[in-house]
Amino acid sequence: MAPPTGPRASRGNRPSQRGSRGGGGIGKRRGPSRTDRDGDVSMDSVNAANPPTGPSAHSTRGNRGSRGGRGSRVSTRLASNVRNHASEDGTARSDKSQFSNKVTLKIHGLSASKASGNQDGGLRSLLEFLERKSSKGRPVVLGRGVIRGEYVWLKVKQADAPLLLRLNGFSYAGASLTIEETNDPIPPQNAQSTIDGPGPNPSETREKLLAVLSSRYNAEQKLLDLSALGADQNLFSLGAFQSKALAEKSFKVLMSLTNTRYDNPVEKEAGIQAVTIANNDIHDVYEVFTLAQTLPHLRRLDLSGNKLEDMSKLAKWRHEFRRLEEMHALGNPLANLPNYSTQMVEWFPSLQVLDGRRVRTPEEAAEAFKSWFPTPLPRLPSNLRDGGNNVASTFIRGFFTTYDQDRVSLARQFYDDDSAFSLRTGAEPVPDTYDNFSRNLETIGVRGSSTQQRLFTGSNLIAELWARLPATRHPSLDLVDAWQVDCHTFPGLAEPSGQGLAMGLAITVHGRFEEVDPTRQLLGTRQFSRSFILGPSKSGAPHPYRVISDELALQTWVPQQQQTPTAAVQAPTVTPAPTTAVAAQPPVLDDAMRAQMVEELCRQTGMTPEYSRLCLAGLADWNFDLALKSFHEKRGELPPEAFVPTA
Repeated sequence: MAPPTGPRASRGNRPSQRGSRGGGGIGKRRGPSRTDRDGDVSMDSVNAANPPTGPSAHSTRGNRGSRGGRGSRVSTRLASNVRNHASEDGTARSDKSQFSNKVTLKIHGLSASKASGNQDGGLRSLLEFLERKSSKGRPVVLGRGVIRGEYVWLKVKQADAPLLLRLNGFSYAGASLTIEETNDPIPPQNAQSTIDGPGPNPSETREKLLAVLSSRYNAEQKLLDLSALGADQNLFSLGAFQSKALAEKSFKVLMSLTNTRYDNPVEKEAGIQAVTIANNDIHDVYEVFTLAQTLPHLRRLDLSGNKLEDMSKLAKWRHEFRRLEEMHALGNPLANLPNYSTQMVEWFPSLQVLDGRRVRTPEEAAEAFKSWFPTPLPRLPSNLRDGGNNVASTFIRGFFTTYDQDRVSLARQFYDDDSAFSLRTGAEPVPDTYDNFSRNLETIGVRGSSTQQRLFTGSNLIAELWARLPATRHPSLDLVDAWQVDCHTFPGLAEPSGQGLAMGLAITVHGRFEEVDPTRQLLGTRQFSRSFILGPSKSGAPHPYRVISDELALQTWVPQQQQTPTAAVQAPTVTPAPTTAVAAQPPVLDDAMRAQMVEELCRQTGMTPEYSRLCLAGLADWNFDLALKSFHEKRGELPPEAFVPTA
């Protein structure tokens, strides 16, 4: 944000920091300017983003390590900076003898130059210009220099002072320089700018800035008037617009203070619905981007009378101000572009009035606003019958029973060479048998070959993997409360013959099963979700449909009883085992098993052992799943002492 226009900002247009033509030294590198006392010095040779490291980047082109070349001059300048640091900051050192051969120069004209829009106010490029112009017979190396108000203060050697004073009256970046020797001490840091430094009284500065905001707020129109800030005497007295960098920083401070005036975003949105930042010499909205972050729900915005050249200077706001209904941008060059109105309507979905003319009705704006947000996928109802064939119901009933008893046979019936299976574990610790094959990207990472290696393709490979997984026993599907099943059609599957498309089924099953932990030989339960994609089988298959994709997602294993596994849960065999209702015969729990359940509930909920035991022994009657569900339902009602204190 360039210093805004106004009575004290009439020294010419100042370009934006982000590449406006001919300003501040941002541009392609060209040869050094030959303009001397009577001409104007082009700043295109100075790149503010990558400034030359030597004092004279164009005049020293020798080898970096050669004597008198660029490397030695850089070292000389660094040493000079170290020696001069304390003196240039305006602070005295105990040993003043080494500064007896130093004189102070006061330089005026930098703030009126095109280089003042640089990030450092143009100080670096000015010093390089002075070094280059004064280094005629011998190299002149300058210290850091400081900006205090309208002047640049500089300590130089007595022998170098005449060479620099001869540059008095030279043109630099469109401004005339005045260079004079002075006996005055360099002003302290807090004299430069209250905005840029801590200042003698930060609370007083804050109060002055708040007073500025209050004087510019219209409660009746809910308008914050930030136009022509350069004409505001209070802001100018604080040094807010001595350079482009300070102007941008000052605007950010004003936005930050605006936030402090309201207790919450809702109150702020209701209090400020319109803002004008007209006549502020803005070249790119990036200079005032914090306005969009501070007041994202603005309804009216006035940008008129600024220096926005084209739509690219406004593009950073194209996804902001989604509720903006009225905008004014006349007086900017971009308002004359042929695509101006079209782009504005496209970038701001709620915009209805542009520069005083209607561009969209409220109904059209509402539709445009709605289209900006993605529509969630429709949730289709469950369908387990699939017409009159009951494909999904038949498949599920046969699948889980066979998976518990004969996995090899199951893989041959419903899987072929193109079928894919994967399993995914959560973040909780799991038995190594699962962990070695888990496709959890948080565990194995998204790069490398592990992701592909853990997608098992083909009935033989799937059957081999299943044989290595722990034995399981799923409850009977007649226990409706133990299962959650969703199924809907899945169109667009390729026919196995390669001719046309076919209709498939997407089935998602959630439930739990009993499982043996092979490392500890303990019986426990585990919740799971399993997703299938079924499609038509290839010619000669034993069933008319096949499993195209099968993903098994496992959750934490919870111990049930501490005993050696019995015939209730066996390793899968070809011989079917009698089917029993798992939930019909709850195991008898001893003290050790209950202690394990209390410990597990403490770990999952963060409750103390006392409250965990109360939760299990209450209505849950030592049913771990019911206790966990009860905890989540009543969590908001529990007192703080129910939870283990965090460190």
